[in-house]
Amino acid sequence: MSHTHRRDGHGRRRGGPDQARGRPRGVWGAALALACAAALTACGPDGGDADAAGAASDAPTSPAATPTGTGTPAEPAPSSPPTSAAPSASAKPGGIARCETDGLALSLVANGQEMNSKYFDLRLTNTGSEPCDLLGHPGVSLLDAGGKRVGEPATRSQDGTGDGGAVRLRPGQAAHATVKTAGEGVTDGRCWPEAATLLVYPPGSRQTVTTADLAGLRVCGDSFQVGPVGDRAP
Repeated sequence: MSHTHRRDGHGRRRGGPDQARGRPRGVWGAALALACAAALTACGPDGGDADAAGAASDAPTSPAATPTGTGTPAEPAPSSPPTSAAPSASAKPGGIARCETDGLALSLVANGQEMNSKYFDLRLTNTGSEPCDLLGHPGVSLLDAGGKRVGEPATRSQDGTGDGGAVRLRPGQAAHATVKTAGEGVTDGRCWPEAATLLVYPPGSRQTVTTADLAGLRVCGDSFQVGPVGDRAP
């Protein structure tokens, strides 16, 4: 007795595609699980490339700054402050201070007439308690009663006992300078108006000393001269 098998419209047996190919469904499931496991092994946690992630983790990091013992960054020690370059006060002639106007008294003494000139002894006396020095020519002018200058300041000459050196004055001592003018009548009577005050700049000073005692001084012939200070009267 012969048997016939029923087939579907395509000539295949019933039972599904796996059965038709002769492979059970369990084989395909195992293969799919192995493929997924392999894929997970090759992927990083964020889905990136595993080799790139490993290279990034192996890259050296910058070393942290090492703190000092106090916990703060070390600072360089400050440099030594520069020494002062200000010069000291300049020395005065002979190592003694110059005579200042507040320690000097002015006087004028008539010293006679010789030939056609009249001479006067201009004295600067040290009224201080310490020695002081004078060096050079004083500046000399005449003023009227209103304080206006009479004529011109005295010009410099070499008359007198001064030799150009410094004169040291102990307390109470005086330096001497010779004042000279032409005698009245020698210059046809042309004389300056009479003055009321003698004004003097001591050598090296910008301050003045004055006296109202002119000892009869009146400048004539436009001749008015003063010599350097010396240590004795002419």
